[in-house]
Amino acid sequence: MKSIRIVILALLGSLAFPATVLAVDGTMEDAPDKTLSEMDLSNAISGIVSQSSPIDGYQPLTVAGQEIAATYLEETLGERHGAIIFLHDQGEKLEGNGVITPLRHQMPQYGWSTLTIALDYPFEPAILLSATVENVSEADSAEPVTEEKEGDGDKKEKASLPPISNVQRLDAAIAFLQEKEIDRIIYVGHGAGGNLAVELLDTETTPIQALVLISTPALTTNDVFKTMQHPILDLYGGNDLEGVAKAVQQRKVMMKRTGNSRYATREIVGANRLFTGLQTTLVNSLRGWLKVTFIDENNNN
Repeated sequence: MKSIRIVILALLGSLAFPATVLAVDGTMEDAPDKTLSEMDLSNAISGIVSQSSPIDGYQPLTVAGQEIAATYLEETLGERHGAIIFLHDQGEKLEGNGVITPLRHQMPQYGWSTLTIALDYPFEPAILLSATVENVSEADSAEPVTEEKEGDGDKKEKASLPPISNVQRLDAAIAFLQEKEIDRIIYVGHGAGGNLAVELLDTETTPIQALVLISTPALTTNDVFKTMQHPILDLYGGNDLEGVAKAVQQRKVMMKRTGNSRYATREIVGANRLFTGLQTTLVNSLRGWLKVTFIDENNNN
């Protein structure tokens, strides 16, 4: 907070005192008017504060003695329909401008608690375009010699701990929800998160009531769908990544062959992989399908 106050004071100072520059003849004169307006200052302060604020609903989970980043938001409707576990795409985070954030923030008002958890995807090394091995000198390639500082021992100890698999992470998420006596749990996977959700459903011991795939590409094989009888929603954008629409069509054919009548597809026209500008339509599509699949169905029984 101290650093935030310093930056805010600096901004206030720039608003109160116009900048001066040294002219060619050595005299001081006013610089062009580049002081912040009140609106600019308000926006700048708001941005600083929001960047320093914690993630809404941040709720780390302990898995095998290690803390895994997670978020949890309780439903706010007053009618608990269940909980949604969101599986983010590869390269994405718990919070951002993509698909998971608007869904996890808005679904609680419709009776669905939401939980996201940091997933462990295979590392994809960055491709070096400008430099070559020949251009790297011995000095550059040598490992720097650094003095061991206080706290380095803790970092080394954490680094030596075994990695936490996605199965363990999702088991911890399910256990967390079960402690809250939530019985109906839905998987919603975006991109590679959808592929992961399908793979985990094949091995998950705790029953998951439904699966929602968002912009999910083709799996290595669709054989896993042959035995699936879960309600499934395959949701994608009209301007999605290449191959996604084809993958959805292949899964649709597979579901029809296996007789899964609870499989449905939804295309959001004009949407890209992140559903930019169409997040409200995305939320309504998920909410509407869940309502028809679970809430209306229960009311009719």
